[in-house]
Amino acid sequence: MLLPINTDAPVYYFPFATIGLIVVNFICFLLTGLGSEEAAHIWGPWALEHGNGLHPLQWITSNFIHGGFMHLFGNMVFLWGFGLVVEGKLGWWKFLLVYFGIGISQCAFEQVVTLGFKPEANLEERLGISFEDLEAGLRSELAEEGATEQEIEARVAELKTQISAAAEMAGRSFGASSIVYGLMAMSLVWAPKNELTLLIMFGFRVFTWEVTIMSFSAWYIGLEILTAVFEKFAIATATLHVMGAVVGFGVGTLMLKKNMVDCEDWDLFAVMSGHYGPHARDKFGNRIERPADNRKAILPEEAAPKKKPKQHGPSAGTVQKKLEEIEELIAQEDFVTANDELYNLRLKDKKAILDPIPLKDLIAGLFKGKHWDEVLPLMDEFIAAYPDQAAPIRMRLANYHLTVAEDPRAALKALKPINQETLSDEARATFQKLVKTAKSALKADDA
Repeated sequence: MLLPINTDAPVYYFPFATIGLIVVNFICFLLTGLGSEEAAHIWGPWALEHGNGLHPLQWITSNFIHGGFMHLFGNMVFLWGFGLVVEGKLGWWKFLLVYFGIGISQCAFEQVVTLGFKPEANLEERLGISFEDLEAGLRSELAEEGATEQEIEARVAELKTQISAAAEMAGRSFGASSIVYGLMAMSLVWAPKNELTLLIMFGFRVFTWEVTIMSFSAWYIGLEILTAVFEKFAIATATLHVMGAVVGFGVGTLMLKKNMVDCEDWDLFAVMSGHYGPHARDKFGNRIERPADNRKAILPEEAAPKKKPKQHGPSAGTVQKKLEEIEELIAQEDFVTANDELYNLRLKDKKAILDPIPLKDLIAGLFKGKHWDEVLPLMDEFIAAYPDQAAPIRMRLANYHLTVAEDPRAALKALKPINQETLSDEARATFQKLVKTAKSALKADDA
């Protein structure tokens, strides 16, 4: 089981609405008899009916009905994972508008297209036998067994009750799944390269794993689309999930194009074009220089107001031990894991920093693997922390600006503080070559 529990996407608002919706869903679950078939008389009027006219109130209430604890639990964990991303970029009241907008529009469309739905006929089709034939078969079987007429009628009445309950269940839909898939699709549009932290339960073992929102969403939404195709887009679970994803994708794209949300050039369309983040370009091909953003990205655990902050982070000994473990990962050339562990350590201690040699090796490994998003902040960090040893890093940074970002001005800016007199003959030759290449590129651009 893969459960999203956190994200590294920039979060600018504490998820008050997401937490509130999770609490409300749990309360509704308790008040509706835990969504059991025996409690259908309680939750039935609030679920979305098919083939029985339009009921606008159900377009809201059906999103808070769940058919069992695992149905509720799965939806709420996914709501938390993707609510962090969407509410984190919108704030609570805009998030609620989006949440209910997806739920209401999807339910309204679903109830309209199922106006001619016949639950009994649908159930007969799924069973592959008519109710009359089923009843006749039961009567014949009981008669052969020597049952009395009274016993036969009692069993037939029991069968009719079961059929009626099953038909009622088949003629209703409920749950927050469609909204969750809508939020998943919005997260895919807004933050495809950001990562989700997944809680993985394998037997009695529990561990975490990081995966990009793009990979996670593509797998889940793609699987639902494939299932819906095989089911010929029947009004069933997979189709309803796809409907929610389509609404969410449309809403997310519209808000992005109308500049109602700032994805800082990391959105799906920027990523697909290759012009994202530090590679962002305008429609004329010029590099986009983003103004300084005074907003502070916060993690959910950091966002809540704290009256008496007493947490001082891990001890110096704990930090040093963790840094040594990271250095061991670097020595094993497991650079991606080392970088992830360093990132996780800094969530607890922002001042934690590697010694210059292992940090330089980590930069070299990530650079060689073309992990640009991860290596650029580390290069800036090395230059700030170890300026006297930063010449090789500055030259590597200049190389990035020349060959990847195609920004010769940034390359020259990176090289400017280097004192040639302190370089070895080989390093000086590399330095001069980089300067020459950058100046030539500048002349070509100006021409």
